[in-house]
Amino acid sequence: METEKSTYEISFLARTEEGAGTVLRYLNQVGADVTGEQQIEQINLAYPIKKHSSAYLGCIHFALKPGEVETLKDTLRFEDGILRYTIVTPPFVKEADFQPRGPRIMERTSSERPPSGDAAASNEDLEAKLEEISGSLDSEA
Repeated sequence: METEKSTYEISFLARTEEGAGTVLRYLNQVGADVTGEQQIEQINLAYPIKKHSSAYLGCIHFALKPGEVETLKDTLRFEDGILRYTIVTPPFVKEADFQPRGPRIMERTSSERPPSGDAAASNEDLEAKLEEISGSLDSEA
């Protein structure tokens, strides 16, 4: 019975740029199918790892039988050129449901729009209305 290959991602810190080649060589040895690789870049470490203050960060996506992951870990554990590594199962992303987020712009409906210049009351009309209201208040008192 042959088991199906699962998708994994390995992120690693290597001493030199050739560290990505070393990881790829070990992936080929265990029968992994490489599906993607990010550009390796040099970074400064927050704290020294094995007396190194900088390292090369790389990330490789691959498919491998679940039972072979332990074999890969065992081989990488004793590799001097690899300072640290982690192997994870990346989250499943549905391509069809993906919608890029952009700025949200709310549109005004016609009832929310300010009144146009024709419907606006003039200052004279407003003053007359205030006089009328204040006159009615004086007569009640």
